[in-house]
Amino acid sequence: MTLIRKMAGALGITAIAALMLASVAAAQPANPMQVFGVTGEGDVVEGSVIEASIDGESVGTATATADGWVIDIQNGTNGDEVSFTIDGEAAAETVEFEGFASTEVTLTAGEGAGGGEETPGPAETGNAGLLGTTGTSMALVLALGVFAAAMVAGGRTATRRS
Repeated sequence: MTLIRKMAGALGITAIAALMLASVAAAQPANPMQVFGVTGEGDVVEGSVIEASIDGESVGTATATADGWVIDIQNGTNGDEVSFTIDGEAAAETVEFEGFASTEVTLTAGEGAGGGEETPGPAETGNAGLLGTTGTSMALVLALGVFAAAMVAGGRTATRRS
């Protein structure tokens, strides 16, 4: 009877650890994307306010400096269309949201200015999986460590003589 209680306690601890890890994994932010441009190219001049939007909701703004502008988009899903405004006027260009990507955009105001074509993104560089989502996550490593510790503790407890 004591062995069953001890094993149930060890499994309970393991279940609690798994639930904690699941909540940590669910709280991870979306894959961010960075868009940037050079001042003086297209219709962006120093002092221009550029705003990025997905489905009409603002996801970031930047004010162009002499060097250019950068917007880090935190909320997006791969495939979402990102549109832009320059000082409140719609830009002709859009880009497709891609997590962990950095894309240069040359913005032109109005529909006819740039033909509405998407600015090409950076070339695929073959990052050897360093930025992909197929790598081993820290949550998995932590879960395996907690599981191993729980099993060792349960085994030691179960074999202890009273």
